[in-house]
Amino acid sequence: MKSVESAKKTHTRDIDLKKPVTALAITAKSERISALARKTYNVLLHLSQNDKEAGHDREVHTAPLSDIVHLLEYDSNDLNLIKKHLKSMISTVVEWQSPTTGEGIDWEACGLLAHCKIRKQRAEVWVDWSFAVNLRSELLNPTIFARIKMEVVSQLRTHPAIFLYELACRYQNIGRSPRQPWRWWHDPMTGRIPDAGRLEKLEYSFFKRDTLKPAVAEVNAASPFDIELVEHRRGRYISEVQFFIKKKAQEACADRKAPEKADLQSVHIARQLGIPDERIAHIVETYGNEALITALPELSRRVQSAYPEPVRDPTRYLVSIMPGHATQATRAASEKAAKAVPTSSQALASKTQRQLTWRNAWTTQRLVVIEADFKAMSAAEQETLTQQVINAMEAAGLHSQIIKRLRKDGWQHPLVKSKFLGTYAEAAFGANWNQPSDQELLMVAATLGDAGLA
Repeated sequence: MKSVESAKKTHTRDIDLKKPVTALAITAKSERISALARKTYNVLLHLSQNDKEAGHDREVHTAPLSDIVHLLEYDSNDLNLIKKHLKSMISTVVEWQSPTTGEGIDWEACGLLAHCKIRKQRAEVWVDWSFAVNLRSELLNPTIFARIKMEVVSQLRTHPAIFLYELACRYQNIGRSPRQPWRWWHDPMTGRIPDAGRLEKLEYSFFKRDTLKPAVAEVNAASPFDIELVEHRRGRYISEVQFFIKKKAQEACADRKAPEKADLQSVHIARQLGIPDERIAHIVETYGNEALITALPELSRRVQSAYPEPVRDPTRYLVSIMPGHATQATRAASEKAAKAVPTSSQALASKTQRQLTWRNAWTTQRLVVIEADFKAMSAAEQETLTQQVINAMEAAGLHSQIIKRLRKDGWQHPLVKSKFLGTYAEAAFGANWNQPSDQELLMVAATLGDAGLA
């Protein structure tokens, strides 16, 4: 039996999880949810979604335990702990909710998994799992979701930090989370079972010291976001909190890039050839994954030929051929980059036109997302922000007729809508809100290609 397209899995840095918004602020009902349990659930959800996208409409999903460990980037030899968490997900009953009141589909309280089985097949440990029937469709193909980078999740160590990072992914385009009473955040953030008596006695200063501030610091250190805790007072006391979310500049995130990892297909091949996982990791860190991909077939051919003599130490042989393959990989990357450089004024003009088309398409998509997120706010929040935008327009000396139209007919009027959303976006995300990153342009290019070019 094959795992869930396991041979096609890539590094965690290349993996996005579409997590339903209703699964973001889950509250434990039977036992506490740990950081490892939340990470493991994310991995199972990703594998299941990957299975669905590949056209396999299965009720029961399956994968080798080694694949799950690889995607977790689990750095301990205690695999029994992962097995324990997998089995406990059947009995861990949770209440599903979105941080935005009224958003998402209403789900009944139920277990994280409907069933989970750990079995041994041909000396390899496999995991079978399934989701509750009433949740399965929305979990595997969510309508409203947060796009989560598995690489970032793997670097976080505490449940509050994982929760806060997932929250930031959901509201990154708005730039702020919903406002909620500070006690509302406690249970979904900590993963603890609700205890009304204990929570009533909890002082905000302790919650801030022990949970909020450490989580913000951890996410800011390991993620592409700068998160700010914002407190709202009622009289002398803090009544509500929310989080402001700002994307870091790309160069600020570059130094925190995780070490390169081997893809699962290479890991499987290397294991079959007798290469220990720790040596695979060291080889990839030294020479790169592309070099490993081309070196493994050479090692496989050499092991099978046994000429001029059998390979006694596959690891040593692999290390001996890696420098040559690393050189080839570097040369191939340079040649690929050279081909992308325009060689004439006509080619340069064509490239410029493509980039302009892609940039305009990205800006249009961004405005659609910003509009949807603005509409998702409560009426009170919309009213407050609308007044702030009007104030900003007046301060900028915008034509009075536009402001008059905005006050009279609202921000959705065709004559003011674009200007309103642009002004709001600049205030919420900064002057560069409409400047896509290279990676974002590449995603648009992959979708559009040359469509729309003259």
